[in-house]
Amino acid sequence: MNNPRRKLVVDDLRIGHWSRRSGSFALACDGLTFDVAENEFVAIVGPSGCGKTTFLTALAGLTPVESGRLELNGEQITGPAPDRSLVFQQASLFPWRTVVANIEFGLKAQRRLDAKGKARVAELVELVGLAGKEESYPRELSGGMSQRVNLARALATDPDLLLLDEPFSALDAQTRELMQEELTRVWQADGAGTGKTAVFVTHDVPEAVFLADRVIVFSRGPAHLVEVVEVDLPRPRGAGVKRSPRFQEISDHILSLVMSQNQPGRRTEDHDSNAALSR
Repeated sequence: MNNPRRKLVVDDLRIGHWSRRSGSFALACDGLTFDVAENEFVAIVGPSGCGKTTFLTALAGLTPVESGRLELNGEQITGPAPDRSLVFQQASLFPWRTVVANIEFGLKAQRRLDAKGKARVAELVELVGLAGKEESYPRELSGGMSQRVNLARALATDPDLLLLDEPFSALDAQTRELMQEELTRVWQADGAGTGKTAVFVTHDVPEAVFLADRVIVFSRGPAHLVEVVEVDLPRPRGAGVKRSPRFQEISDHILSLVMSQNQPGRRTEDHDSNAALSR
């Protein structure tokens, strides 16, 4: 990637929420600082409960920022907007809508379901491998097919930033492997050969390495940056890359960083974050 443009800026970010039960403020992310380049696929990993999903919902504009900068295309994120789409863990499809009607939903809500919008939906049906299922209902789909619809619905509005919150965690192992390969194919194809800017949250380290250009490791909560790991594996990637020594080396390194955060009383300091972030 030559001289990539900064798409997303995260600068000294603090995010938290007030507990209605206790009346106290709980900090989820503390001092996060990193950038995401245009057309880059970034994965975020870290210990359970460290604040990964909270950070993603802040990117979506669903969780307010306590302090610091969170900017997309130079503009502060202050709430939900059409320039971002979020893919949840569960497909969350409307059961009374067909595959096509579910994919059309965002365009219809934005009053963009014109001839161009319908052509976009038809293109996405083909892209995610759902040709022939256009008039099927969610109850007639497998888990993998449902997540394909979910992904197509997120892409239909052509967002600047695609946010994915463990979208394959509920799938069986075989389907999950297949969907990882499908996501890399769809992500690359939908970005006209370059890939959309994407932030992907997962607990699965090999999944993160397979999908991402860089993996960002969060500390245990409240999350701060531990290390940014470059994934220098060539694209396009097939399942065979997971058997390569370099893939294993990167995965082992990231797993050791995550496991170090699970040790009681230990919170690893940043590994020269500024150097790790230089591109």
